[in-house]
Amino acid sequence: MGCGQTLFLGLGGHVTCSLIGCPSPDAVALILADPETEHLVDFSDHDFTILHPLRERLEEDQGGLWGCVIHRQIQALAGRPMPPGRYRVRQHPGYLGYEAVPR
Repeated sequence: MGCGQTLFLGLGGHVTCSLIGCPSPDAVALILADPETEHLVDFSDHDFTILHPLRERLEEDQGGLWGCVIHRQIQALAGRPMPPGRYRVRQHPGYLGYEAVPR
């Protein structure tokens, strides 16, 4: 949406876009309100997608989104580690832990 310079802090502390015609003026507030702090991975029959936690955007010295260890580990697997579905994934020493999450 490119709100950047049109964002402001509104009443009640909600970040809002002031651009007339913005398709989702509350987008930033919705993103910040999401309580999820771990990676969410959707496995399909043939591939996977990852929703990365916001903190990875700030971890540039550790690779951030571009160097995501969880993504690299899943990509290196010979096949899907879990049945199709959505999972919260946590990195543990030597392995990844998967917890089923409803879609």
